This record gives sequence, C-alpha cells and structure tokens, in this order.
Amino acid sequence: MRTIFLLAAVIFQFTLFSQSRESVFVYFDLDKHEISRATQARLDSLTDSLDLKDQIELHGHCDHSGSDGYNNRLSVRRVKTVESYLLNNGWEKKDILLTSAHGEKNPLNQNATDWERKLNRRVEIRIWRGTGTGSQQQAKLPGPNDNSVKQKIDSTVKAGDKIILKNIHFVGARHQLLPESMPVLDELLAAMKKFPRLVISIEGHICCVPAPADVLDLDTGEKNLSQARAKAIMGYLVENGIAPVRISYKGFGHSRPIYAYPEEDEEQMKLNRRVEIRIVSN
Repeated sequence: MRTIFLLAAVIFQFTLFSQSRESVFVYFDLDKHEISRATQARLDSLTDSLDLKDQIELHGHCDHSGSDGYNNRLSVRRVKTVESYLLNNGWEKKDILLTSAHGEKNPLNQNATDWERKLNRRVEIRIWRGTGTGSQQQAKLPGPNDNSVKQKIDSTVKAGDKIILKNIHFVGARHQLLPESMPVLDELLAAMKKFPRLVISIEGHICCVPAPADVLDLDTGEKNLSQARAKAIMGYLVENGIAPVRISYKGFGHSRPIYAYPEEDEEQMKLNRRVEIRIVSN
C-alpha cells in the first residue's frame, strides 16, 4: 500500500490534472509552518518555470497529529507563509486565485508511517496555465548588441550572434537542471548535430544581487553558480555526443544584467537569470 501512495504522490507532482492545471507540492516539518531552504529552492524554481499568464491556488494540509482545531490553524499558517514568500519574490496578489486550509482533511495516504505523514504535511500549489490577464507585457530580450540576439540556431547564424535559451531552469541555488529544461536542451543538441562546424560559448548569468560577482552554488560550495550552470549545459551536450572542442563555457555572475539591480519584478529577475549561447564560429 505504501508503494501505491508514494507513486501517487510522484504522479500528482508531475502530471497534468487537466488540459490547463497541474500541481506542485512543498513540505513542512512536524508542527512547523516555516519555510526550509529546500522549500525556498522549490518555490524559486517554480517561479522560474511559470509564465506571466499563469495563476495559482494554494491549499494547506496537515497530517493527523494534533486536534482538528490545531491542524486547521497550522494549515492556515502554512498557506500564509507560502503566500507571503511568493508575494515578496515578485508575485502579484491577483495571480493567487485562492488560499485554502484543509487541516488534516484530504490526506494523500493513511498516515501509517513517518514518511506518509511527511507527505501529508504540505502545501499544494495548483497551477492554472494561461488563465491570467498577462497585464505585464513580455519584455523584449535585449543584449549588449541588441540586433544580434536571435531566438534559435539555424543556417543564418554568424559569429557574434547570441541565442537566449528560454525555459532553462535549475534547482534554486544549485546547478542541477530541472526536467522541464530538457526540451530546450534537446533542441540545442539537435542544432549542434545538424551544423557540425558550429562552435559555441555557453554563458551563464544570475539575478538579484547588488554586486557583479557570482553567488554560492550549494552543490560546489563555491561562489560560481552562473559558471557551474553553464558548465552543466556543456556537460549535457558532451554526454550526448558533441565534441568538447566545439563548446566553451563562462559564468558572468551579475556583471551583465539586462535590468539593473534591484530588479522591479519577477519578469526582470527571470530575464537577468538566463543562459545565453554565443556563436563563436560556424
């Protein structure tokens, strides 16, 4: 039975419930409503992956420890904590359609083990794709040489052109790629195979810091996050058959932001937190 419930939890997290809705879960320690570093990373990654027209609901839950009244209050605090974190990191109130606390009702499982109880101590973030007004306009993707910014690699690219890889997402404060990045990476891989003379430089950038320097990568323990993320993309290409001599990588930290610090909204953060492909030769 435990295996069935664990499988269900994984499916809930990554599978579409309908044509436009999906769910992501964040979890809490026993009797706690504070956000852990892991939860912060999960929320940051979620924010990276959402579009301007996406909207969400927040649903708070508890395990069956404690009284009904206590669990109801605790689930309210968990929802409010997640909501506050999102609002403080660029979200707008109008894009959070609903906040609802369910206490210990609607468990994912039977609360039979510590692991099952942990899965029930959660906030479910229901994502409704493309249902918002999109009142903010999608920012133009500028660069140091604006005319050179292209959207894809094809036979017309020339040395000096830059391609911004949209929808490349990493675990917060780490260089671990998230699954939703794979389609874009596969497109880049296909282009490298189609044009065998193409040589590129992968350039990583970060957002949200006042100094031009790089920030800490929790995987390496060093302040090289933008470099490590660019290197991770190179690693993917090399592992899939692209010769290393055709690829270089570099991290620029926050030294080349599109928008100056402090960024005004999440869209500006997202455009600063980017990976660019610079064409070296073809």
